[in-house]
Amino acid sequence: MEKKTLLAESDYYYRVEFRACKDDAWYATRVSLEGETLKVKYFNFPDEYDNAFRASEFGDLEKLQEFGERFRTLSKQAQDSDCRSLAEGVWVCACHCFGDDDLRYYDAVVDGVQHGKHYWKAGKETCFCTFILFWLQGPNAGNLTATTIQDICMVQLERQLDPVVASFLEMARRKIERPAKEKQCANQSVVKFCSPEVSCHDREDRVIEGTKKKMCMILIANIGRELCPSAITEFLHRHTSVSASVFIFPNLASEVYSRGAIMLDSEKEFQKLCDFLNNPNCIVISSTERPWVVLEKLVGLKKIKASIGRFVNTSTVTFMHKRISSLLPTK
Repeated sequence: MEKKTLLAESDYYYRVEFRACKDDAWYATRVSLEGETLKVKYFNFPDEYDNAFRASEFGDLEKLQEFGERFRTLSKQAQDSDCRSLAEGVWVCACHCFGDDDLRYYDAVVDGVQHGKHYWKAGKETCFCTFILFWLQGPNAGNLTATTIQDICMVQLERQLDPVVASFLEMARRKIERPAKEKQCANQSVVKFCSPEVSCHDREDRVIEGTKKKMCMILIANIGRELCPSAITEFLHRHTSVSASVFIFPNLASEVYSRGAIMLDSEKEFQKLCDFLNNPNCIVISSTERPWVVLEKLVGLKKIKASIGRFVNTSTVTFMHKRISSLLPTK
């Protein structure tokens, strides 16, 4: 898909930004709810590009959460007068050009600013600064590039979901939870038929414990190079009471930051830590005043092992797999 035209203020109904499943780029969209189906229509695209999502197609809450994170308030095109707001560490949505008439937008963080002159003509300001971006998504993910303010949109930090999207997510959540509750009720009735050697109470505890243990991982960028895993573990525990295992990936000598992984074996603590890291009123920054950036949130060992290979070299992948295995409970 291509993003060809900037949204005009008159196109009021295209006020939701959606990260398309096909290319993971962000698009201005209009959303509507038809029964139990969410319709997503892309600005300046013909009807054949529309998406339709059914509330019944999400198998679990993890997939539903990932889908919900694809929606946000529409980013605003940066104006020349916004230059002073685009300081180091600011989260933006920037344009990547794939070719003529093929512009797509991905998230990035301002890594630095090369200040240029500003000119005023007829009361209009023109910015000639250059912005260095660290890309979080898209073909340049993990790399630095330079661009101008014309190619930058400002991500709106408020996390309030569009009412239509919120209604759809709630509908889908109920469809996921209803069978789970029915199954739980069935399991509770079966638990009554326990052998004399194992009490019903003991068996129920084992079932509950088994459902809670699931490997989770949060990948973080912009970690200060001076930080060690134990310091991060202690910091997270002090602010969230969550006990996590932290790994720092090797980095290049030219890099002033590190990437790392926070591992947990409880989905409840995983969600608690996600809420802390996503809180717009409490941004974690390193000693170099770079904000931590959440690259990925993963639940399930298979997904975690597959993801690690995209961020580190082969020898580190092998090491990480061994460390992950050491965290798993022994049978």
